[in-house]
Amino acid sequence: MSAGDHASRKRDHLALALGGDVGFATATTGLEGLRLRARALPEADLADVDLSLSLWGRTVAAPLLLSCMTGGTGEAGPVNRALGAAAQHHGLPVGLGSGRVLLIDPLRREGFDVREVAPDVPVLANLGAVQLAEVGVEGCETLVEACAADALVLHLNAVQEALQVGGDTTFAGLAERIAETAAGLSVPVVVKEVGFGLAPEDVDLLLDAGVAGIDVAGAGGTNWARLEGQRDARAGAVAAAFADWGWPTAAAVAHARAALDRRGRGDVVLIASGGIADGVDAAKALCLGARLAGVARGVLAAAAEGPAAAIDAVGILLEQLRIAAWATGATRLADLDGSRLEAVGPPAAR
Repeated sequence: MSAGDHASRKRDHLALALGGDVGFATATTGLEGLRLRARALPEADLADVDLSLSLWGRTVAAPLLLSCMTGGTGEAGPVNRALGAAAQHHGLPVGLGSGRVLLIDPLRREGFDVREVAPDVPVLANLGAVQLAEVGVEGCETLVEACAADALVLHLNAVQEALQVGGDTTFAGLAERIAETAAGLSVPVVVKEVGFGLAPEDVDLLLDAGVAGIDVAGAGGTNWARLEGQRDARAGAVAAAFADWGWPTAAAVAHARAALDRRGRGDVVLIASGGIADGVDAAKALCLGARLAGVARGVLAAAAEGPAAAIDAVGILLEQLRIAAWATGATRLADLDGSRLEAVGPPAAR
């Protein structure tokens, strides 16, 4: 694929993510079935809440990731810089969209250059895992250097690739290539889905591969099958069957946490993303066992308006998260555990 074709695809993705009907038909994140155990006497001051944590050699202010969203087209540059400015302002990690175009045409760095506005926070480069057969560890290293990144996210998007015109569906042996990359790259490797969630078997394969982080990116947010279906009529007809595909975010986080605990892998950073709508959703995901909650489409529209709007939107999310934690009696990230969460029962009989 040429750099121009790739840029055109990414331009479509950005436009549809901002304005298209690209959600799930009826599937939800599952977070709505959970309730935080509200405390009227939190026995702490809101000012005492400190949700900071150490992440790959840097300290971040809160367990909130501005997740990988867009790249590869000129229009993405201002959006990514707005997100970078918001990340820097609030002390949060920020992820970039797929950097494949940078490996095709290094002159297209404008869509990925956020270090100038985000010098002190973790920046995550991003590449489709299926591209590993093409670029290898060396190409990943080139991408990391071009983005001045602290980590590399490899995304898994099998259903999206199958529906994408010219998509790459050569997924055989991919776990082994991920393992080679995790072992050979100079920065940590994180693997994420793109919105359909990870099965428990996938998590085990990724732990065997030695990854440093797992982002479940569950169902309930953006449906990339439906998004690709809006780019091509035939793809749309096929995509209709996948309108509710995947593992809901809540279930995917719970399964992944169980796998990490079973295998004693507390060193692996578990990220919950996929339809995280607000700070209360983020707090629920953290109570389920995630170490970070990732937001993507929820702040994309604000970032498209510019840095000030992005800073404000992310600030609201952070305030919601801090208040939600405090109102359960939590003042530290370690306090947010399953004891502060309960299932929502059926409505009381009347």
